[in-house]
Amino acid sequence: MGPVFWDVIPYVTLAVVAVGTWWRYRYDKFGWTTRSSQLYESRLLRIASPMFHFGILVVIVGHVIGLVIPESWTHALGLSEHAYHLQAVVLGSIAGLSTLIGIGLLIYRRRTTGPVFLAT
Repeated sequence: MGPVFWDVIPYVTLAVVAVGTWWRYRYDKFGWTTRSSQLYESRLLRIASPMFHFGILVVIVGHVIGLVIPESWTHALGLSEHAYHLQAVVLGSIAGLSTLIGIGLLIYRRRTTGPVFLAT
């Protein structure tokens, strides 16, 4: 299962994104719009959008830092493996929860506000 998960799935995902984007542009060109949904409802957007974007940014940066920083650096700083994993789990959980709540609020806003639903 390991080789399929790490070697095949990323390429399948990229292919789906590329083909899906091309398909949508080709067959639903006028479905893409530059109309801003902020004009229709901004109270919920003011909370949900920063929550989602800061959360996803911390998630991505946390993964990059976890992959880039060698183990020798954390040992040189005197950070044990347990402490490293504990801070990664705590900060990652906070960032992941922020991302999930933010996207949940954005989806809720999109589905329950009529003009936003029509514009997006």
